[in-house]
Amino acid sequence: MRVSQWLAPVGFLLFSLFPAHLCKICEVNSKQKDMLAPLINTMVNSNELYPSIAPQILMALKFVKQHYSKAETTFLNQVKLNIMQCDGAISSGQFALDLLALTAACQTCIIKDYELVKKLEQKFQAEVDNIDKHGHPLTTYYQLGLDVLALCLLNGTYSTSKIVDLFSVEQKYSYDNQFSVDTGALAVLALTCVDRKNPGVEEIRNITEMLVRMILKEIKPDGTIGNIYSTGQAMQALFVTSKYYKEEDWNCTKTLKTVLNHIPQAFHKPIAASQVLPALQGKTYLDLTQGSCQFNPDDINNSNPTITESTPQSHENISVKYQVVDFINKHLQESIDISVPKGSLFLDVMEKAEEQNQTAFRFTTKSSEWGPYVTSVAGIEASSKDRTYWKLLNNGQPLSQGVAEFVVSEGDKLEVRLSNY
Repeated sequence: MRVSQWLAPVGFLLFSLFPAHLCKICEVNSKQKDMLAPLINTMVNSNELYPSIAPQILMALKFVKQHYSKAETTFLNQVKLNIMQCDGAISSGQFALDLLALTAACQTCIIKDYELVKKLEQKFQAEVDNIDKHGHPLTTYYQLGLDVLALCLLNGTYSTSKIVDLFSVEQKYSYDNQFSVDTGALAVLALTCVDRKNPGVEEIRNITEMLVRMILKEIKPDGTIGNIYSTGQAMQALFVTSKYYKEEDWNCTKTLKTVLNHIPQAFHKPIAASQVLPALQGKTYLDLTQGSCQFNPDDINNSNPTITESTPQSHENISVKYQVVDFINKHLQESIDISVPKGSLFLDVMEKAEEQNQTAFRFTTKSSEWGPYVTSVAGIEASSKDRTYWKLLNNGQPLSQGVAEFVVSEGDKLEVRLSNY
């Protein structure tokens, strides 16, 4: 095994000739193409300026036949600002996303001229050093997956043996004892890239096979993998690893159908739309270096957004139970019965509870690309230093939606729980 590798431009050329998928792929057919229009409209008409949205939209648009020049220019400029203005403060995973987006937008000269791959190598090494010193990365293992994927696709230098160490332990893919499908799927894509460029490393393939088995265990009866939001990246991972599972282990057609049916209600945020669109097109992030940068002028589309009206809340009230628990320090456990209008959100319940008891239920949120997320409850702050966060649950099960997305129902037992990641 070679401890490290540097792939010269000729290596990149050879890799670009490799088949992107050695697997079964299910993707939308000609009759289903129109079902993707809401996803594309959501992305290209986004005016949100969160750093992670722009690169992921550019990556997704790589696989759309039409070119939305105005939107692509806007998002490309945002990516450039991310890199040029926030270089020192930007996390390794965000930096990796920006480099992948530049690649998708055919801006490889920027990557070369500013030696951005070298900078990513340095950020990745800082993550590794923190793991060696403290037992965990500066950020998350999801971001490490992005780092390795970008370094591999863009011919960076990395230690294959270190990657084996980083990705070999099952617990690294779990948060609060629950397997993270997103993290596992990203790792599979990164490891598949490493395996294709440096074949013959048995440990890499063993880890990939382990992760594929873990992803397959998360397939639900309706075909979703983990939850509806993690399904797109899980599909990508399974697209490129069919040699590790039997055909009957995954009904790809059922998964595709379920995701398509969820488009109206689940993928109305640009970040969610961008993460699911590549898989629905039968593509993966490994395809970002494929294809030509030339396009037909007839494929340019500058259409305007279509605005939809929200549905008003009902006047009928429902009752739910709301609980706050400090699961780490065991210092806090408060609960209250709340009555809210039918159709209310988790956030509405939290606000109503706060009105009734400021001491126990006061909370703060911070805006993000996924909507607001809870940063403190009862004066207890979530901390990246301590690797804690406020976890949302309903009836004892973690939610895949945020406080401003999840619609509560009669009799729900809602909980915000301080947990470790």
